[in-house]
Amino acid sequence: MTTTNINIPLEVFNFSGQTWLETWCLQETISKADVGEYSDWLVEEIPLCLQRIKDLADRFPFWQHRKRTGRPPVCERDLLIGFLIRVFFESTFRQTMALMSIFGEYFELEYIPHHTVLSRKNRSKRWQRIWKRFHSFLLNLIPVRKSVIATDATGYSGRKKAWREVPYDVRANQNWIKLHASIETGSFLILNYTLSDSNVHDSKEFENVWKGLPGNVIPVRSLADNAYTSDECLNVVRGSNAIPINKIRKDAKYAHKPNTAYQKLVHFAKHWPNRYNALYGIRNHAETAFSMIDSRFGYRIRCRNKIGRKNEVQSKINSHNIRALACKEFLFGY
Repeated sequence: MTTTNINIPLEVFNFSGQTWLETWCLQETISKADVGEYSDWLVEEIPLCLQRIKDLADRFPFWQHRKRTGRPPVCERDLLIGFLIRVFFESTFRQTMALMSIFGEYFELEYIPHHTVLSRKNRSKRWQRIWKRFHSFLLNLIPVRKSVIATDATGYSGRKKAWREVPYDVRANQNWIKLHASIETGSFLILNYTLSDSNVHDSKEFENVWKGLPGNVIPVRSLADNAYTSDECLNVVRGSNAIPINKIRKDAKYAHKPNTAYQKLVHFAKHWPNRYNALYGIRNHAETAFSMIDSRFGYRIRCRNKIGRKNEVQSKINSHNIRALACKEFLFGY
């Protein structure tokens, strides 16, 4: 006897006015959901992402200085490919060296760098700047568009427990690499990010994250939790001609004549609660993006050097954006 597993989309249970579910409604929703297309994407994910890595590595300007005498330097194009392969296959530097030998002909590598070279380059300050430039280069390829941006923070370390599983007061005293990121809702692309220590409050990095958005992304709305409800954070969003829809605090008081940015936010949330909840509801796309990184590329980092740990987190971010763009192109054709 065999069993058949059917994955029911969550959209089935998003009721709008109806309090019960009919069989025909369930069958209609399942038939409209293209489960087969996403299954095909999971089959083609690795080849398409590897092809995207190759194309981006060929187009990205490294501006590498090559000496005329002495030992020739390692090609930074080959290093970029190696670091991205390491993240996609969740491998060590030794295993990455073997994977680069396997894919060497496909990527047209000059030669396979030793695993000690990969480790040393990964903890260099130059690669901190290269990862930032590569992130900007990748996002500049997307078309100009208006976006709703969700802001949140997460952390990475070598511990067995993930960021969400550790109490707040405990992880603030541990050596986590804290990621502050702005995510485009819908596409789950990380538009900008900063890295800090685990004891840095989310609101301290909000301005750096928000003002570093790509030029081809026009923000129309900001979504964030109640860690970003200070007037400084809200005014940063208003200064970019966007509307802040952040979560208000539980002790928020309604003001009939609001003066500050936070009072205006509370006035809107209390006066039009349905509209506020509908707009704020997709803020969880930020947590979804973090979950996608953790589940696909791992929530742990292997490096012990502080710069190397930050570079490893940056490689996860860029790998996630590459995968998100490849998935969108496969499913929607753009």
